[in-house]
Amino acid sequence: MSDGFQRIWRVMERDPGHRGLTYDLPRADLKSMGLGLLDAGEVLILSGFPVQRADGRGETDGPAGAANLAAVLSAIGKKATVVTDEASCAAILAACSLYAPQTEVLCVPHNGAQAYCYNLIKQRRPTHVIAIERPGRGLDGHYHNFRGEYIDHLLADTDLLLYAKGVTTIGIGDGGNELGMGALRSIIENRVNLGREICADAAADYTLTAGVSNWWGWGIRAVLSVVTGRDLLPTEEEERRLLRAIVGNGCVDGVTGLPEMTVDHLSLEENLSVLRELRAALELPDYSIMEPPAVRRLFRENSLVRPTAGMCAGYAQCNLLVLPKAEAADFREFARKNPFPCPVLEESAPGARTLNFLARDLDLARDFPRYRVWRNGRLESQPLEVSQLWQEDFVSFLIGCSFSFEDALIKAGLPVRHIEEGCNVPMYRTNIDCVPHGRFSGKMVVSMRPLTPEQAQKAAEITARMPRVHGGPVEIGQPERIGVYDLEHPDFGDPVTIGKGEVPVFWPCGVTPQSVVMNACPPFAITHAPGHMLIADIKNVSLMD
Repeated sequence: MSDGFQRIWRVMERDPGHRGLTYDLPRADLKSMGLGLLDAGEVLILSGFPVQRADGRGETDGPAGAANLAAVLSAIGKKATVVTDEASCAAILAACSLYAPQTEVLCVPHNGAQAYCYNLIKQRRPTHVIAIERPGRGLDGHYHNFRGEYIDHLLADTDLLLYAKGVTTIGIGDGGNELGMGALRSIIENRVNLGREICADAAADYTLTAGVSNWWGWGIRAVLSVVTGRDLLPTEEEERRLLRAIVGNGCVDGVTGLPEMTVDHLSLEENLSVLRELRAALELPDYSIMEPPAVRRLFRENSLVRPTAGMCAGYAQCNLLVLPKAEAADFREFARKNPFPCPVLEESAPGARTLNFLARDLDLARDFPRYRVWRNGRLESQPLEVSQLWQEDFVSFLIGCSFSFEDALIKAGLPVRHIEEGCNVPMYRTNIDCVPHGRFSGKMVVSMRPLTPEQAQKAAEITARMPRVHGGPVEIGQPERIGVYDLEHPDFGDPVTIGKGEVPVFWPCGVTPQSVVMNACPPFAITHAPGHMLIADIKNVSLMD
């Protein structure tokens, strides 16, 4: 994983404009930054740099990067809001409509900008603020372009967003006068023309420099690709359409001041060569052919955080519920009474972080890609490991997972849409009551896969032979019969495309214990994050009856 980050840095250090802000600089910790974005709440993306020689119109560097950031954050399930001002607002609206239509774009007024930003932080309480090619106020209290000219009159004062307490900040720039570059002041003063005058004062937690700021829109997409094991980069044709939309909505080249398909006087093809290099630098492995111990080690090292569907083809996957010993007996009986949503494959000894049947070289507190921690039925956190929370009386229940039958579906020529679309399986709470026992009761959760009626019948026949991983479907084609009314907004996981002639097919799901935990409110529990399973050493065929 660290090699992937090094390759990204080598691409981003290209300096075609010879500005001197890429070589031999402190490298931000891309792994830490990427993992932080995976845990983000709302992210504010700040961009828009007015060009004085073009009567204050926004430049093409910045809006494209902001749209790429909004797109990748949306792809990993995060809420992104783009903040700009009048000069770049139309272009950023157009860019986001192409790349992240659900993203809100806010235009900060010139008058009252500080109050606007203060209220924005207070109301939204973002966890992250990313400034990409946004002017930052210098030590003299003024905003400057790279010629040292004052541009205060052309923009709204948004520096306050980078000073918000308790917020992780990322500053992206290519000339030193961008918001967040204050951490590199000594370097900017020595290397950049007029560096002492134009260097932005505010310093970000993570400072990213490149030959063109836009490139870090791709760069952060590449970082999150490494962390999640998914190719999250855009296509070249998408980028061509994006730049056309930005120029068509008023932006100009920041160097020439002309409304042309260039960024910082570099042609579109010169810019796209960086995207090609980043794609080549990813070198993502084929996780479907990896062995379970190798993948578990990646999770254990926090080197990969992603849903496990499609990984280690042919091997069984497991859900998790960890309870104090005092609660375990009741859940054991509850699971026995509800064998399809809660098929227990193995139960650990009290306090043990290992298993005897499902896997060797195993640490139950670290080998799932992501966990959930519950207190009194409320979700408290979603950490990458829970070793610090582990207690001597914890009993772990490893529960069969429908991901285990997907290999059989694929081998039978049936589509598995969430694997095709590179996302998590959609999961829904139903109106189906589980059989209660002791304190444990609640509604069944189901997972959904779209199929044609003929494919659904074939899938039902295959999965009926695998009751230890949920068995056959509970509903085909009529979601309202089980209390599911909005397929576009699953309770867990991601929505998927339902094609023409296809119907939704629902199977019992191992996230049911989490629904039960929310209902029963045990004092403490640990589960896996939905879709983030343990990959076992046993083969799926061993679970077939």
